[in-house]
Amino acid sequence: MRSKRITLRVNLIFWILGFLIIVGLASCQSGGDFPTSVTEIPTVQSEVAELIQTSSGQTLPTVIPPTATPDPAAIKVAWQSSPHANSYVQDSSGQNNTCARCHAPINWMPAMDDLPESCFACKFELEVPPPTISEVDWTDIPCNICHKVDKKDNIQPEYAWLEIAPLEEYAEVASSSELCLKCHAPVDIPGHGTINLGGAHAGYECTQCHSAHDTLASCDPAGCHAEPTSPIAGHDADHEAVSCVACHDGSGMEVGPNEENGIWTTFTSGSTNVSADKFAFTSHNIVLEASCDRCHFVNNPWRLSDSVVEP
Repeated sequence: MRSKRITLRVNLIFWILGFLIIVGLASCQSGGDFPTSVTEIPTVQSEVAELIQTSSGQTLPTVIPPTATPDPAAIKVAWQSSPHANSYVQDSSGQNNTCARCHAPINWMPAMDDLPESCFACKFELEVPPPTISEVDWTDIPCNICHKVDKKDNIQPEYAWLEIAPLEEYAEVASSSELCLKCHAPVDIPGHGTINLGGAHAGYECTQCHSAHDTLASCDPAGCHAEPTSPIAGHDADHEAVSCVACHDGSGMEVGPNEENGIWTTFTSGSTNVSADKFAFTSHNIVLEASCDRCHFVNNPWRLSDSVVEP
């Protein structure tokens, strides 16, 4: 009788141990701390800007964490409307492998000159990369360029830079600005404007003004600048086609109407070559002061009045 009790106790212990092992394995397979879907990715579109007053009276935005879980379908739609979803380019000679380094990082094939010195210790040679990638094979800039993806294809919320795509090797980044500058750093290439963040927005993170997924930026009430309680000079029907930067640029860029859409904006050449054609480019050096004589000067090419009295 005693031996039967011992046998029952032993069987009970093994049964409990087996149950605990099964539960443990199930919890591991569930992904642990990994997000279970793309819905856990935070997006700037769901962030709320709280305005705080500094000691100098200047109004600065503070980003508050999102209160609702982002919709993955909305994220996809936002991305599809962004330049990151349509980044196919070719240079003047019809080549684009070099461009792919930023415009389609997954497609980019490095040459030996692109490798760090540490790679040469292995004494290997890379094949010469094809100069042109077809538009059919072009991958644009998908989610995994800026976010790690786990083994279950769950997109992680933290920013990370896919530094070596063939090896799926990521580099950690400390902020959205550090991530954006992996591609948006100043380059001396015609048609590429240089972002010089200054003026009232100096020190801001890129995603404090730009949506992380559709990349749009706005100065209107959806962002930081509330509707004024009293009329502001220049903010009237006569200036509806004038962008904020056309008046509030602090870097001295050229100003004029964009031939593509008629909106008045700032222009740059994007190259040290003085013969390079100028192109519309949004100034990132914004100041409160606006000088009317940037457009309203004597014999201006747009036939605007030159007798404007500044407030």
